Amino acid sequence: MKKLVVIFILSGVFLVGCSSNKKIVPTEEEKSAYEWYNEGIQQYIDHDYKEAEHSLEMVNEQHPGSIYSKRAILALGDVYFAKGEYILARDYYKKFIKLYPSDKDVIYAKYKIALSYYKSRNGYKLDVTPAKLAIKHFISLLNQYPNNPYTGKVYTYITKSAMEIYKHELFVAKFYKDLNQLKAAKNRLEYMYKHFKDVNFNDEMLYMLGYVYYKLNHKKEAKAFFEELKKKYPNSKYAKEIPLTYD
Repeated sequence: MKKLVVIFILSGVFLVGCSSNKKIVPTEEEKSAYEWYNEGIQQYIDHDYKEAEHSLEMVNEQHPGSIYSKRAILALGDVYFAKGEYILARDYYKKFIKLYPSDKDVIYAKYKIALSYYKSRNGYKLDVTPAKLAIKHFISLLNQYPNNPYTGKVYTYITKSAMEIYKHELFVAKFYKDLNQLKAAKNRLEYMYKHFKDVNFNDEMLYMLGYVYYKLNHKKEAKAFFEELKKKYPNSKYAKEIPLTYD
């Protein structure tokens, strides 16, 4: 009997202890969709992103399906974009596009998705997948909306992304060349020639192609690349480094 009493008392203490540690979650204040949205936008403007995130989320929680809920989804993408949390930003932009595919702001959402990849670039010495994805999404935007208001910026971002990929491929090719792995360097450079043949910053690539072919004793191919270099970039420093004799 005593044993049962002890167990009962201990059980009571345990239950009291558990209940005393229970956190009371405050009830969120009820506000109109307009109030929550305006607060969120002002907090975003003030760079108070944590509060902006909360206010805009409350629009969707308390007033789902309202016009301000629609706007809040897009604004949340902007909040996360401003914080540099590009994956989350893309999630909201994609959600907006899925829910409102015919809305005029779909163009903006698609532009920001492409820009988020551009902003995620790591530099030409590291993985250039974000730069490739940026180009993919920017080109898709141009194909779908050729007269979109971001066209000028889009071409600039595409050029910068392409240059980063070019520098990455050249960096890898140089790495192989410095290790005297000339065939590996040649393969990389041939890939570059296929994809960067028509860009206006490929003088170093042409020089390296000529150099590698020359070292591999493919004099005819080396001559063709050196001649192309001299023709396209007569004032390039690489044109002046061409071997005097390469026939």
